[in-house]
Parts: sequence; structure tokens; C-alpha cells
Amino acid sequence: MSLKLDFTNETNEKVNSSIFKPIFERLLKTLSERISEILNERNGKISLIIVDDEKIHKINKEYRGFDKPTDVISFEYMKDASAIHGGNNIVVGDIFISLDTAKKQAKDHDHPLQKELGILFGHGLLHVLGFDHNDDEEEEEMEKWAKKILG
Repeated sequence: MSLKLDFTNETNEKVNSSIFKPIFERLLKTLSERISEILNERNGKISLIIVDDEKIHKINKEYRGFDKPTDVISFEYMKDASAIHGGNNIVVGDIFISLDTAKKQAKDHDHPLQKELGILFGHGLLHVLGFDHNDDEEEEEMEKWAKKILG
């Protein structure tokens, strides 16, 4: 059983995929029991796709009904039996991050772009693993795990 990360950059700007690896490794260690339950003896994959505001705007409108760009959108596939591909290999989820919005937020928060991308990636990973923030209790739990995986 293993969980791997696929990285795709659909923008024309360079994004170093190595900034995501430490966060992913901490996630694997910190939430190993939950990941093991999700994978259930299978191999899994999470895809991280870096896009621009135009692409994430389309995704946000089509899948969430919001006619505007956003920073990160995650799709969790484990609730759907169609996630199983080829027996023991499953797609756990997809995470889309807007590089344009990440840049704006990094500037607004006065921290490096790499830090903002890491925060958005960590947030997306938690959603893919079934965490949410629909109420204060869920948000508190999600924030606790985010702090652990972001270091």
C-alpha cells in the first residue's frame, strides 16, 4: 500500500514541485492511520494541478456554482466507487491551486509564494482525505491537522 503525489503545472510560470514534497511526507506520517483506512491495502494517487485564475474560475463555476476564481479546489473521490481504477490502484483526489490567486494572497499576507502554495496544498490535502470546515468543530479539527502537516 502506498500513496503517491502526481504534480502538473498548467501555467507558463515555473513552480518547483519540491516545495510540496515535505508537506506530503508529513501528511503521510501524521495521518498514516486515516490514509491506511482510505487505501484499504490498495495503492493510491493524489494529483496536484497548478492552474491560472481563468481555469480555476471555470472549475469553480462548473462544480461549485461560484462564478469567480478561488485559491484552491479539492475533489475527494473516495466516497465514490468510481475511484477504483485497475483493481488495487485508486485515485484518492485532485487538488487544483490557482497560481494567480496564490501570488495575490502571498503578497496580502506578506509572506513568500512558496509558503502560500504550501498552505493551500495542505488545505487541499486535508479536504481530499475527508476533512471539512462546515462548522466550528470541523474547522478546529482541520486547523489542528493543518498545523501538524505544515510544520
